[in-house]
Amino acid sequence: MIARAAPPEHFQYLVERAGVYPSPLFKAIEAVDEKGTVHGMFGYDGWTRNAVVMHVALDSPAALRTLLYPAFQYPFLQLGLGVALCAIRGDNARSIRLTEHVGFRRVCTIRDCFGVGIDLMIYELRRENCRWLQTRKAA
Repeated sequence: MIARAAPPEHFQYLVERAGVYPSPLFKAIEAVDEKGTVHGMFGYDGWTRNAVVMHVALDSPAALRTLLYPAFQYPFLQLGLGVALCAIRGDNARSIRLTEHVGFRRVCTIRDCFGVGIDLMIYELRRENCRWLQTRKAA
C-alpha cells in the first residue's frame, strides 16, 4: 500500500465515510493498493494561517500505518502549520479512541451539538507534540 495525494474525484471516499463536506480548498492524502483501490484517507480543510481541520476514514489498519507519518508531515512540515484540529461526534467511540491514540487532546466539548445527548468534541494536536514527524523506522 502507498500514500499519495488524493485527486478530487476520490474525495467522495471521505464524504461517504466521514460525512465531510469539502470546500474548494479541500486537500487529501490516500492509501491505495496496487490496483488503485482507496483503503484510507486523511482530508484537510477549514484552513487558517496556522491551523487546519483534519478528517479521516480508514478501511484497514494497514491504511492507518501507511498514512500516519505523511498525514502529519503534510500540515506540520510541508506547510509549516502549528495546529491540527479534529471535530468528532461524542457518540463515535472508535474515532475518539483513534484520535486520542495518535496524540490529539480534547480541548472543547459542545453539548448537544448533534442532538440532545450527542456532543461535539474538538481536539487539537500541536506540531511540537506530534510524534509522527520523525522518519518512520524500517520494519
